[in-house]
Amino acid sequence: MRRPPPRTLVDIRHPGPPAVNRLPYARCRAEPLEIDFTVEAPLLDVLGRFAERHELTSAVLDLSGLTLGAFDFVMPACAIDDRHAAWYSDTHSSRGATLETAVAILGRKDGDWFAHIHAYWHEGGREHLGHLLPHTLRIAQAGAIRGYGLQGAAFVASLDPETEFTLFRVHQTEPHSRPIKNNALITTLAPFADLTNSIRELALLLDASTYEVHGLGSLAGAAFRDADAMTGLISEILLSPNAGATANQELCVPIRAIDLDCELHEGILTAGGAPTLVTCELLIRARSTHEDEPRPVTD
Repeated sequence: MRRPPPRTLVDIRHPGPPAVNRLPYARCRAEPLEIDFTVEAPLLDVLGRFAERHELTSAVLDLSGLTLGAFDFVMPACAIDDRHAAWYSDTHSSRGATLETAVAILGRKDGDWFAHIHAYWHEGGREHLGHLLPHTLRIAQAGAIRGYGLQGAAFVASLDPETEFTLFRVHQTEPHSRPIKNNALITTLAPFADLTNSIRELALLLDASTYEVHGLGSLAGAAFRDADAMTGLISEILLSPNAGATANQELCVPIRAIDLDCELHEGILTAGGAPTLVTCELLIRARSTHEDEPRPVTD
């Protein structure tokens, strides 16, 4: 039996001691990549082989436009015990779909490649947003995946004492073969850290007026500049394209989200109005207005 949903932030209690560092981060090099594929294959195999070939420690990927065969997914739900603040729904199955917007964080779990994926798609005349179960994902059509390959830092799954979930945590790593010049950082926000304000604070470490942000996570409600608030306090989200800031425009964080009632939300977050529920996994990458975009690493 699931616990009743929280009504206020005070009702959200994580079981372990609060982490001392609420905005952990690791500096890294993030270079654009493109993975072309022409045959059906398990998605994790394709991503892992690419990462190994190019000596990547992790990657943050845009899976928008990717067509998958039948797969399984879950959505946010109330906790099934008296310890965790939230949980996943029962497993749902898709007959296959083309993802309209999707973000994947590629990292390691128990020494193997693993991916945390949130996606939005249409199927059966309905909108869906869910957490895709990576080992059920199989590429169904030829295409390409774009994103950023990381060196110098990695997402590694481990038990988080505060939430008692196994989550991606950030780790600084040594480059495989050559010195690297950092241009980015990765982070995993602690519970209740405001998403917009946390990005703004961490971006200061990059010393760049123009930067982009990619990632996914969970929020305990959200206020939007351009849409009605998401009042449900258990949700899953993904950042939409074009999140970031320029020298002439303040930080803009557009997201898609799904709440406990399976209601979908979309909009630009209001600073101070979107506390993290469990964590948000992010890549913040500096961009110079005078630089040419580096040539992507391709498969």
